[in-house]
Amino acid sequence: MKKRIYYFLGLQLLILILMFLFNGKISLVSYANMSFYVGGIITFFGLLAYVVSGGFFDFFIESSRKIFTPKRMKDDVNKMRLPSEVFSFPFKPIIALGLSSLLCMCIALLFHYR
Repeated sequence: MKKRIYYFLGLQLLILILMFLFNGKISLVSYANMSFYVGGIITFFGLLAYVVSGGFFDFFIESSRKIFTPKRMKDDVNKMRLPSEVFSFPFKPIIALGLSSLLCMCIALLFHYR
């Protein structure tokens, strides 16, 4: 739990630094924009890791390996691991971190439009 809070605070610090670098000023709208970009990218990579580790692309990769490899290399190709076996890291904390950044963006937009 403590580690997640440190990641969240580090991400907020990164958002503030990027906001100051790109906009030159700190405002609520630029915070909402930058947290949308950063949170969206992190959530996208977390969801991509979820899809790949779930085995969605395994059938496509395995069938394309069978079709496009020469006969002399069939044994080597059969020994290759599938993408779901390669991407076996936890993806839930990455998705949660991205969604928490998007939640902060929504809160900032609520304060802005209030």
